[in-house]
Amino acid sequence: MKVALFDLDGTLIDSERYYFSIWQELMAQEGYCLEKNFYQSVVGSPTSILKEKFQNHFGEIPMFDQLFEEFMIRRKRAQENAVFPITNGCHEYLKYLEKQKITCGIVTSSYKKEAEKILETLKLDSFFSFGVYGDQVTKGKPDPEIYHKAITIANQPVEKILAYEDSPNGILSAVHAGLTCVHIKNFVDPTPEIEQLVDSSCTDFLEVMSLAKKYSK
Repeated sequence: MKVALFDLDGTLIDSERYYFSIWQELMAQEGYCLEKNFYQSVVGSPTSILKEKFQNHFGEIPMFDQLFEEFMIRRKRAQENAVFPITNGCHEYLKYLEKQKITCGIVTSSYKKEAEKILETLKLDSFFSFGVYGDQVTKGKPDPEIYHKAITIANQPVEKILAYEDSPNGILSAVHAGLTCVHIKNFVDPTPEIEQLVDSSCTDFLEVMSLAKKYSK
C-alpha cells in the first residue's frame, strides 16, 4: 500500500448516528417515523439528493425543504463544535501510516469547507495530503466518480491504494473504481452482499492496525 483513502462521516468520525437523531426528531415533528434501516440506505449519499430519496420512500413531504434547512443548521452547528467522537484507534493508525510514509487522502460526500473544518478542529488535518469532496463531483457515492478523482490525484496504480469506508454507498463507490476496500463497522449494518465486496471488516482502527502487515506490500 502506497496510498490510504478515508471516508470521513462514519469512518473517521462517528457522525452518522448524530445526524440520524436529528432527522428522527425533525421527521417526528411532521408525523413521520424515520426507520434506521431506511436511513442506513441513504448514508454516504450527498445531501443534494436526500430530498429525492426521502420522498421516494415516504411520498410527498410538504415541509421537507424547511426540515432540510433546519437539519443543515443543526448539522453545521455540530460540525463547527466538532461534537463527533473519533473512531477508536484513528489517531494511532494515522500516525502509523505517517511513519510508514504512506500518503493519506480524504474522500467524502461532505463539502470541502465543512470537512476541512471538522478535520482541523479534531486535529486530524495534518495527516492528509489531499482531499476530494462532495462539491467537487457531479455524481455522489455510490457512483465511483469521487474515487476516480482521488486515484488520479494519488498517481498510483489501484493495487497500491486502499480505501476505508463505513457505508454501502461508499463501499460500492470505492469498489467500482477498482479499489480494495476495508469496511469500518459503525452506524450502518453491513449486508451479506456488501460484506462480499470488502477485503476486511473491522470494528475500529485498532483492529485495522492488527492487519497492517497484510496491506504493507
